[in-house]
Amino acid sequence: MFEEIYREARQRIVGLTMGLTADELARTVPACPEWTVHQVIAHLSGEASDLVSGRMEGAPSDEWTARHVAEREGVPADDLLEQWNVSAEQIDEMERLPFQLALDAITHEADLRAALGRERLPDAVWQPTLVWMAPRVLTEVTVKTEFGALGDGPITLEVDGYELWRAFFGRRSRRQMESWNWSDPAPIEKISFFPTRETDLTE
Repeated sequence: MFEEIYREARQRIVGLTMGLTADELARTVPACPEWTVHQVIAHLSGEASDLVSGRMEGAPSDEWTARHVAEREGVPADDLLEQWNVSAEQIDEMERLPFQLALDAITHEADLRAALGRERLPDAVWQPTLVWMAPRVLTEVTVKTEFGALGDGPITLEVDGYELWRAFFGRRSRRQMESWNWSDPAPIEKISFFPTRETDLTE
């Protein structure tokens, strides 16, 4: 599943960002408040390059991702996308793709779509990963979404599936997560793989 998710996300992101104007590339990505569109592309290209070259020391730390951005600061975005395509040819030959790479790609695709004012990531892209993650992450929760119930824990959560999926990757604030329809107690601290946002993010 993850090999296909990654391959298709890369193809969509290349199509979305190839040929963007300088102003579009300089646009801040609200879900990645320290990065511009260009810097998100640099990270995606950089992590693929690191994977095929075995340069994975420190992954997936902030220092590791910051290096992707710093090393490619002056490289045109279209060149970065071409480099990503080249790396992807070698990734396609790997027996197994780290699932984190696929999840990172679709997360940043969602970030870029929001920043560029494009339509939301289609449900068919992220919904399978929500179904895969929710019972593994929220082991004590039965999550009720528009896709049905996920998990069988004693705590219940009724929530829009996309909101929970974005929250898993640190794209929602604690206040936003607390506002969902929880039974008691609400294990907010178990949701995000990343530090929780301090400010709300509405997409």
